Order: sequence, then C-alpha cells, then structure tokens
Amino acid sequence: MKTIKIKRAVVSVFDKTNLNLLADYFIKNDIQVLSTGGTSNFLKKYSKNINLIEIADFTKFNEILGGRVKSLHPYIHSGILAKKADPTHQKELKKISVPFVDLVVVNLYPFEKVINETDSTKEKCIENIDIGGPTLIRSAAKNYENVTILSEPSQYELFLKETKKNNSTSKTFRECCAKLAFENTAFYEAVISNWFNKDESHYCKKKITIPLKKISQLRYGENPHQKAALFRFGTNKLEKISGKELSYNNIHDLEIAIELAEQFSIASCVILKHGNPCGVALDTSQEKAYSKALQCDRVSAFGGIVAFNRKLSIETAKKINNLFTEVVIAPSFSYESKKLLSQKKNLVLVEYISSKNKTKLHFKSSRNFLLLQNKDNKIITRKNIIVKTRKRPKEKTIEDMIFAFVVSKYVNSNAIVLVQDLATKGIGVGQTSRFDSAQQAIKKMKSNFKKSNPVLASDGFFPFPDIVKLCSKNNISGIIQPGGSKNDESVIEESNKNGIPHVFTGIRHFKH
Repeated sequence: MKTIKIKRAVVSVFDKTNLNLLADYFIKNDIQVLSTGGTSNFLKKYSKNINLIEIADFTKFNEILGGRVKSLHPYIHSGILAKKADPTHQKELKKISVPFVDLVVVNLYPFEKVINETDSTKEKCIENIDIGGPTLIRSAAKNYENVTILSEPSQYELFLKETKKNNSTSKTFRECCAKLAFENTAFYEAVISNWFNKDESHYCKKKITIPLKKISQLRYGENPHQKAALFRFGTNKLEKISGKELSYNNIHDLEIAIELAEQFSIASCVILKHGNPCGVALDTSQEKAYSKALQCDRVSAFGGIVAFNRKLSIETAKKINNLFTEVVIAPSFSYESKKLLSQKKNLVLVEYISSKNKTKLHFKSSRNFLLLQNKDNKIITRKNIIVKTRKRPKEKTIEDMIFAFVVSKYVNSNAIVLVQDLATKGIGVGQTSRFDSAQQAIKKMKSNFKKSNPVLASDGFFPFPDIVKLCSKNNISGIIQPGGSKNDESVIEESNKNGIPHVFTGIRHFKH
C-alpha cells in the first residue's frame, strides 16, 4: 500500500517531549488514541477533546505485576501486525472485533540514564528494562507497509509535515521510520547487554556488544568520494554552537584533542592536525598555555584543531582569532569569546563535556574484519617511574617526563615527544624508524626554539642505543620510555656514559 490514512494510534511514551504537538494533531484529525498510564494521564490533562481509550478498557485486561504487563496483549498486536489488504487478516480481525492500528508512538524507559546515575541500584536498573515498548516498536516496524512507527520525539515534526495535506503517510516515510525504529531497539538492547556483561568475573562467557546509534549522515568521509555517517557510541555530550558543519575528519580529530586536553588537572591546550598533536602545554593561565602550545609548531597549527579543558576566556579567544583555526573545543565558552569567534563563519566552536563513564572499547576495521580491544585508559604516575641510571632525575624533570609520556600516547607511533616546562618543544610523528622520529622531533625543536634543554619521551622501547647518542648531542636532559628491549642494558649504559637520567615506565602506548 502506497499511502496509509491515519485513523487510529497506539501511544505509550516515557519521554513526553513534544507530545503536545501530537495531541493537537489527534484532536484536529479526530484520531482514536489507545494509550497507557502516564501517557494517558498526560493527554487527558492536555485536552478533554482527544478521542482517548485506555488500553486496559480496550483489551478488557487490567495492568498487572506493577505495570510490567499492560500493552502485551493479542488485541493490541493483532491490530498493529495485520496487513490491511489481506482478506484473511481482515476476516480474522473482524471476528475478534479488533480494528487496524495505523500509527504507533512509543519511546522507551531510560535504561541508559538510570545505569549511569550514581545512586542506582541493580533492582532499579532491572525495572528500567522496557519490555512492552520494544515489542510495540518492533511489531510496527516489521509491518511498516501498513503502520507508521514514531520511536523518538525528534520525528514528530517530520510526521506532522508528512501528514499535513491528507492525514496519510507514504511508504517511503514509513520505511525510513522503521529503519530508525530498529536502530533504536538495537541500541537499547546493546546497552542492556553491555550492562549485564560489565562484571568480567561473571561465570557466563562474556560477549562484547557494541551499542551504536546513528546520529546523522555526513557529507563524506576522509575524502569526497567516500560516504560516511556518524553514530553515537559513548555518553559524552558534544554540541556545535557556531560555524559550519563538522566533517568526518573534524570529528575524528576533535575527539583525540579533547581527550588529551582532559588528561590534566591544570589548564591545558592541545593543538592538533591530521590526528596528531603538534603543540601541547600546561599553565595556570589558559592564555599562556595556548601561546606555549602554539610556539611548538606554528606552521602545522595553521588550519588545525584547538582543545582546552577549561572555559574559553576572551584573552585566549583574541589570540586564537589571529590564526586560521578550523575547530575550537572547550567545556564552555565565555560570552565574550563566543561573540568574538562566532563571527568567523568557517570556524567551528564546539562545547564538549565528558562523561565520567569512560569508553572501554576501541575498534577499527580492516578489509575483512572488525578489530576490538580495550581502550588504552592507562594513566602513568610517579608510581610507574623506575629510574634505571646512576643519575636520578630532578622533581621538575620527572613532571616533564610524565607530561611528555602522556602526550606520546596520542601521537602516531613511532612517537617521540620533547618537553620542557610542561610544554612540547618538538614532536616526531609516525615514522617507520624510531630514530627518524627522534631526528624529526629535534629538527622541529631547533627550528622553533633557540635554546632548549628538554626531556624526551618515547611511546615504545629503544631497540638500540642510537637515540641516546642522538640525545647526548642535542642537550636532552632526561629520557622516559617503556623499556623491555633485549638491548636495554646497552641503552642504559650509554645513558650513564653521557650523564642523562633515564627512566622506564613498563607501559607501552603504541597508536597505529
């Protein structure tokens, strides 16, 4: 059937956002509405003119088990699942005096929200697993040829636009609604599955479930000839407040930038380009942190992404305004900074507030496989530092070492990071030889700073003493690396020979 006239609806929603819009539609088109408890009370209070029937009155079966069973009834699902053009279905419905249902409006108990509340009990989480809702949604979505399913409030305005002319929906519209409905129920079930599997000591065999929910279609992927879409995976809140639409590359880069910025307790600035930091700094002053980060590699910073872990101040915004920047990310923006930077149409401003619930999974795809692993959420502290040389690093040097090692985690391997006074001085990115990365970092440092005495951090161990020899010729004041090479002894011997403090962490941070 090409178009379906809306005469009768089943409405049962937890989130009543914009439900008033549908209520007005029901009144205007004299739609018969079958509804349950809270939704029914809302509609009754909104208007007495809605043709409303309680589901319990319709089915002659009262809610039982504290509301666990109310819409799970053959009379309801028969009307939803029946094919309107099928004579047998028509006859069977007529026999039991059940009418066809044309519209189903359902959204689900807020299970994801409840499990993230600090005071939630296991019992409360279990009670917020919706059973009747997903069943209604899936029934309607399966029968999209005959039924329209609205599974989230964001669809209501589109539905009203669709039905404005003759109170009917097209097959194309219904099919799109069905696709979204199945995406919503799949995401919902995945969140529940993940919650049940969070205890790795459970005797059941643990399975990894990826809760993905499509947010939007992107203009294209990394390149214009590649299609791309955006899916929600975690609970972090990202809101674009100004500028052009975010691209695939923007989203990938801003996630790396803000995650690195949030690793530190004092004011941080991260400048990132093509997936790699090109300047990172900490300072009690945000403005100074930005200036120090920019000094590391001003050329690469052009057209890059800048992230902060504090509200953006007007003083920092004025400095950003002097250089072409594509995206600025911060937890919030001062009124003055937002007003200044939003004048640039091509500059995207993003407010990003991280959830306390850190993403536990990281995945990438190959031609034939989806690779899954635990996310590298390991945090390095002084407890991880093992001094391997006779010369011990000073306290200030250790601070720089830890900072540099944290930054190396976000640089494509082989990663080399040079740091002095909690600011990067040079970064070596993604070379196939660790020695080449070290040379690249030192070359960057020399081109931007006249005098430097930085520490060097490496995301992986040194296979040979050659990098230590390079450090001795370039005024490197300390080295931090994971250790674990069969040549560790000769590497440390070279450090002792040159009087360079050298520490191991026992932790590797490869990023490919």
